[in-house]
Amino acid sequence: MEIDIHAKSFAGRPVLGPIRLTLGQGQRVAILGPSGIGKTTFLRIVAGLDEDFEGTVTEIGRTTVVFQEPTLLPWRTALENITLPAGVTAEVARALMAEVGLAGKDALYPRQLSLGQQRRLALARAFAPAPSTLLMDEPFASLDAETAGRMLDLTAALLDRAGASLIFVTHDPAEAAHLKAQPMTLRGSPATLS
Repeated sequence: MEIDIHAKSFAGRPVLGPIRLTLGQGQRVAILGPSGIGKTTFLRIVAGLDEDFEGTVTEIGRTTVVFQEPTLLPWRTALENITLPAGVTAEVARALMAEVGLAGKDALYPRQLSLGQQRRLALARAFAPAPSTLLMDEPFASLDAETAGRMLDLTAALLDRAGASLIFVTHDPAEAAHLKAQPMTLRGSPATLS
């Protein structure tokens, strides 16, 4: 993946300055920085969700995103929350659900799952289409330390198995280290990576 952002502004206020990043297959990068610096904005640009910026993002392969909130479809079952958006078979979805500890929960709706289970479902959904790059935006922020630790272990194992690259937005350098992600910091105004 080639990221070449020249500038990003909101209502004329510069938010991101020049940012160049090349992400090789299997490479893991963690984007650190204080709240409001532009980490989520950077990730939304990379994900293709924000096209109002100067520059280019060239992705090779498939990119998936795990957001701060699980962003599940409340009117669909756990199984359908994987099969529909990821376009995979029920067999593939069930195998991933088992891998993340949700075996037998196929017919439950998101409201019937704990927050930790919803996050595991979102993680399974992200890995279902066999992405070459996974983008994660502080997905463990609202979890207790024990659950967050289990989610980090699970994420690391899935990344190892898939061989996917990672761009991981976090406030916590320990999370970056846990995922063996190279830390990079957004700082300045407009923010740049260092």
